[in-house]
Amino acid sequence: MTTFVSNPMVALTGNGAEALTFVLMLAVFGVLAIAVRWPIGLALLVSAIFGAVTNGDYFPLRHLVEGAFSYLDPILVIATAMILMRALADGQALDSLGWAVEDRFRTKPMLLLGLLMIIIMFPGMITGSSTASVLTTGAMAASIITRLGLSKERTGAIIAMGGVLGMIAPPVNIPAMIIGGGVDLPYSGFGVPLALASFPTALLIVYILAWPVLRRKTKPALPSEENLPPTQISNRSSRVTLWRALTGPVVAGLLMLAPRLSPAHIPDPGLPLVFLLAAVAGILVLPKFDVRASMIRAMNESLPVLGILCGVGAFIQVLTLTGSRGWLVSLMTGAPTWALFAAAAVSVPLFGAVSAFGSSSVLGVPFLLALLGRNEIITAAALSVLASLGDLMPPAALAATLSAQVAGVDDRRKVLRLCIVPALLIVAVGLLMLIFAPQIGRLLP
Repeated sequence: MTTFVSNPMVALTGNGAEALTFVLMLAVFGVLAIAVRWPIGLALLVSAIFGAVTNGDYFPLRHLVEGAFSYLDPILVIATAMILMRALADGQALDSLGWAVEDRFRTKPMLLLGLLMIIIMFPGMITGSSTASVLTTGAMAASIITRLGLSKERTGAIIAMGGVLGMIAPPVNIPAMIIGGGVDLPYSGFGVPLALASFPTALLIVYILAWPVLRRKTKPALPSEENLPPTQISNRSSRVTLWRALTGPVVAGLLMLAPRLSPAHIPDPGLPLVFLLAAVAGILVLPKFDVRASMIRAMNESLPVLGILCGVGAFIQVLTLTGSRGWLVSLMTGAPTWALFAAAAVSVPLFGAVSAFGSSSVLGVPFLLALLGRNEIITAAALSVLASLGDLMPPAALAATLSAQVAGVDDRRKVLRLCIVPALLIVAVGLLMLIFAPQIGRLLP
């Protein structure tokens, strides 16, 4: 395989040029992202420029722009979903929903913990970001979980795992979108396999982490409302009714479900428009708040993720331009299947320590190409499960770091230690999906 060169005196050439380019791009990315601590998106973009220059393309503007726009759909989904989540948070909908669940299941910790885990996951389910889950519903659920008798460390671990599993759960799984986009696989049919991979695992994990409390003969019960601190009583007095709190999510659910129930009569509006309409519906029925300030905050919160997606697109574009992507795929294709399974289970989560989205594109796409013919939807879903664990991997360990802050834990390592067993369980789920992808595909519609 030869590489594109405009100046053979300087550019990399030869049979090993693709491998050397790939290694150099990863090295530049690692130095900038880990040592220099640049933003992930910017580090990916600079490493892409470096890869193009070393192969003789000294002005790769067209490829950088084309690559940056290759993930325009996920970018629009994340931006509009963050607008919806910020509207629900600023309109007291999320807090009111948590308080309603707490009041109803105060003396039933098993049910309460399961419902709280789903609520924690919800922002990640529609934004594809664990950060959204941790900082919104995770912060709301932290006080409820600790009042059940769990330590702050276990509370932080539950919130961290809820954020990661929210990334995995449908309807929005950005790693799966990235992996599918790398092979022109439409993001369709992922709902059932992602739901089976995330929701049962989430319930199992929350009960594992809460077992020290749940195993007691005397079931823990939350304090009644009159026994709460004055600040919490004051906050609860501003709650909104349940139907107003649920208006936005219900509108989003109906708009997503209707085209599937009657595809011949109801056109699919697309996720960005769905989230915008749901946000408008929520704003109309929720108590008044500063909508302009809320939208600005939503954009500020989503910009780091949007920057990563632009950087990922440019990085993959240059990998393709230089032939490094083809070299990586051919290398994997020649490996035995069992070796691919083992390599995916280890390398995809570990590379996600820098960026779960970067892991999806740099490693997830080649793994999917190497495993073509084994039900691409199940395989891509399984790889997205493994890639999402990147938010738990040091040195960044974004989900664990933010969860420790939300739960009031001074040392994130205490939270990370409790996440080891749940993370291994998620790896096992992803690996089983990879191994049995053809069989699972035949069982699911």
